[in-house]
Parts: sequence; structure tokens; C-alpha cells
Amino acid sequence: MIDSLMNWICRKLIDSKCKQMGLTKHAADTVDGRTVYFKGGQGPDMVLLHGFGANKENWLALAPRLMRHYTVWVPDLIGFGESDRPANARFHIAAQAERVVRWLDCLGVKSFHVMGNSMGGYMAGALAANFPNRVLSACLLNPAGVNGAEHTAIGQAFAESGKIILAPTTFQEYEHIIDLCFNGKAPPMPGFMRKYFGRMSIQNKALLDRVFMEFVIPDANVSLNDMVASTPVPLMVVWGDSDLLVHSSGLALLKQAQPAIHDLMLENTGHCPMVDRASQVYKAHLAFMPAS
Repeated sequence: MIDSLMNWICRKLIDSKCKQMGLTKHAADTVDGRTVYFKGGQGPDMVLLHGFGANKENWLALAPRLMRHYTVWVPDLIGFGESDRPANARFHIAAQAERVVRWLDCLGVKSFHVMGNSMGGYMAGALAANFPNRVLSACLLNPAGVNGAEHTAIGQAFAESGKIILAPTTFQEYEHIIDLCFNGKAPPMPGFMRKYFGRMSIQNKALLDRVFMEFVIPDANVSLNDMVASTPVPLMVVWGDSDLLVHSSGLALLKQAQPAIHDLMLENTGHCPMVDRASQVYKAHLAFMPAS
């Protein structure tokens, strides 16, 4: 009862803060379930896709900058955040990308730019490869799905033991995961927000385990290398050189697969550059895709 009340209070405070930033919250129902999302700004449409175990709030540092030039659509992907968790949903990367397109169809968004982080970056690559008539450009931040990339220590542990440490069972594990996403320690966050997101993640552990297994299985997913090699969509890849979750060697492999990629390696940067390097990501994207 106390946790439910605290979650309600936290949610109201977060939504109020986002509204002050120009991001209003909405929900849309499709055959896949209800997707909750933020919308803000004006101009061409841009979709921002969060990573595994994350949520739409991961974009709050970067979205207001992009809103100077774009109408941003920032969903909690099905299975995450405030969106539905249907029992029959599949989470290999093509299925997730197709759900995003059905959601955008529901909203009337026909053509769009897309930016994604980690699993969301992999999904952005899938959208560019599978829906090139819809995607105007794709920017991939520390994307998952690169075949042949070196293992991080965490990736090696999963390969050897199958342990999914990114799906926490305790708040201490959650805090450790957050710190792993950055080079050193996570940026400051109000304690009530950290506890709110921690509770959400712990409650979602069983689904997180299933999602992870589905989108990392090579037999069920086309590699990101193959996706970027075959798409005509303009691509940019940004990576933090200190990523502890997805090894930065993936950047060179993607550049090898598609030499036309605009690439940027950020120094002393971890897995989520849209959070702690928002200004650099914004400026780099503006150089890649100048605002009209």
C-alpha cells in the first residue's frame, strides 16, 4: 500500500516536471496493447527508443534540445515503463520494431527520424533496414546487436554462465546496474525517483529475463551489421568509449559494414550518452542531420 502510494506520488511529480519541459503524456491502444508516451516540440517527427530495462524518462536530458527542431515521440516500449506487458508479446528485435510501426500508424506518423540507445539502437537499425520508406534517418547510440564485437566483462559473464545481471532482484542490484551504465557513477537523481524506477524494474524482473533472452539470441535476430549494410537510410552511430555493457569495438564493425555511416566515439563516456553527454549528442546529430 505504501509503495503504491509512493509510486503514484512519484509519477505525478515526474509528469509535472516533464510538462514544464514541454513534454505531455499520452497513451495509444493498438493490437499490441497500450503504449504510454511523451510528445513535445514541433517540426519533423523523431522517435526516441530507450534500451533494455529502461524507460521513456531516459531521454529527458536530450529531448528538450531535439524539440527545438523536431516533434519528438518518446514511448515506453511494450513490456517497459508504464506501457502494457501482454503475456503473448514477442521481443526479438524485428517484432519490437514492427510494434513501433503499428504504434506510429495509430498516431498518424508516416515518415520519421529515429534515435535509439542500446536495445533501442538495435531497434532503430531494424526500422531503417525493414522500413526504409518510412525512416528518414537513424541515429544509434551504443547499440546492441553487433556481431563480432568484443565482450565486456558483463557480456563475458553472460556468455559463460547465462546470468542476466541487468534484471535486478534487489534495490542494491538496481543501483549497481545504473552505475554500470555510466563512466564511473550515475549522474545525480532525486532519491524518490531512483527508488520509484528501482521498484518498477524489480517488479518486472521475470519479463526482463524473457525479453533479454529473446533479443540477444542470434538465431532469432538479424545482426545489426547486416541491417546497416543493406539499408539506404542515412545512419549515424555514436558510442561511448568506456561502455561497460556493450563493447565499443562495435563501432568499427558497423563502419566496416557500412562505410557511409557518420560515426562518433565519445571519450570518457559510458553506455547512455543521451543522459550524461546530451549536449554533445545533440550537436553531433545536428551536424549529421541539419535542422530544416
